[in-house]
Amino acid sequence: MRLARRGRGPVPTHPLATPDPATLRWVIPDGLLPFAGPLAAAPAALQALLDDGTLAAVQVAPGAVLTLLADGRAWADEGARVRAALVEALGSPQAWRPAERARAVGPDEALRTAAQEIAAGRVGAFARSHGGSLEVRAVRDGVVEVAMEGACHDCAAAAITMHARFEHLLRVRCPWLVEVREAS
Repeated sequence: MRLARRGRGPVPTHPLATPDPATLRWVIPDGLLPFAGPLAAAPAALQALLDDGTLAAVQVAPGAVLTLLADGRAWADEGARVRAALVEALGSPQAWRPAERARAVGPDEALRTAAQEIAAGRVGAFARSHGGSLEVRAVRDGVVEVAMEGACHDCAAAAITMHARFEHLLRVRCPWLVEVREAS
């Protein structure tokens, strides 16, 4: 199964702050890069920022790329260059070369990461606000099993939350999703 984004135009991405002010987490489409970990080599524009000392490191995570500015650099000065280089590099996902320590990320792992982020985010907050919880229990062959617990267990509206909210958001992020079902 090919996870990489099809179509033309720039790959959508946006930065998120991390606890380390020198590091930005750039959210990218889930499954675009089939590995997680350090890079051996990046596409030319991004590699140039590593080579010239603008970036100290680039790390791939499921659904994200983390960029670490080198000492003495500031995002106010370098942010636009890093964004442009990253967007250009993401247009050629096949040109990214993982380091030996990196690990492959298949479709189920990318799906699990996205499902857990959604469950921890707005949908989970909605369930918690009603005295319940939504927990990702298993992901296999594109099927996500979710446990609806607390006040959500046996609640008629829980099915709507699981499918209309959770499944919809997950399908937008991971079009290869086969099904979301309640864990037994």
